[in-house]
Amino acid sequence: MSNVNIVANHAHVFPKSFREDGTVDSLKALMDECGILKAVAFAPFSDMVENPNRWLAAELNGEDRLLGFGTVDFSKENIKDQVNEIFALGFRGIKLHPAYQKFSLVSEKAFEVYGQAEKLGLLLSFHTGIHWHRIQDYNVILHDEIAYHFKNLKFTMEHVGGYAYFDQAVGVLCNNPKTTFAGLTSVFDWEMNKFWYLNENRLKDLIHLIGAERCIFGLDFPYNDAEKTKHGIAVLNGLGLTDEQKQMIFGGTLTHLLGI
Repeated sequence: MSNVNIVANHAHVFPKSFREDGTVDSLKALMDECGILKAVAFAPFSDMVENPNRWLAAELNGEDRLLGFGTVDFSKENIKDQVNEIFALGFRGIKLHPAYQKFSLVSEKAFEVYGQAEKLGLLLSFHTGIHWHRIQDYNVILHDEIAYHFKNLKFTMEHVGGYAYFDQAVGVLCNNPKTTFAGLTSVFDWEMNKFWYLNENRLKDLIHLIGAERCIFGLDFPYNDAEKTKHGIAVLNGLGLTDEQKQMIFGGTLTHLLGI
């Protein structure tokens, strides 16, 4: 286990009727078991729950350990209104999954999200890496276009491009040092997370190239259970990092970005 208070990114939560092991209560139980102080909870996508952002806001009411990120329904035209509602609900950011949501990273609607999120100071968390959809829509190198056009927009690249696109993700991260961050999420397990797995040498290279202050530990709850989460924490603790580096990866940077 880590010897720092962990504030983790990237937990998906769902109604019990949708996924019994993905509830807010299940997330809190995992946090207790793994020594996690606070976590970012993502709203479900619009095909999973009706009014997902309002559902999440109700679920998180009174939960001081969980911070909400909203999601956007790209099938609708009111993109800016959705981003405004996410902000009004008190959420700190937006989860975007171009492969699952089937939108292009450089589409007009996506640019509306980025522009409004930039104005409101919302942090974006993008899925990066293979996810069984037309790669042209979510080609990792396109994140450089996002950083170029929205110079004050901060975002995390979850899974750091994964096994197949790690090099491209590192290129984007190195090219945009002020606004881009590496999401160390589901990258620790060679079997279960094989498409996004990063071995220890890649993790060390990443930290050497961009600095621990731009790396953020994530859970990918409920897809990773407590044992998988403990394994990820152990991998990072075994990299020979300083206490200061671990503090940044395990929550210092995320806390700063979210203003908590």
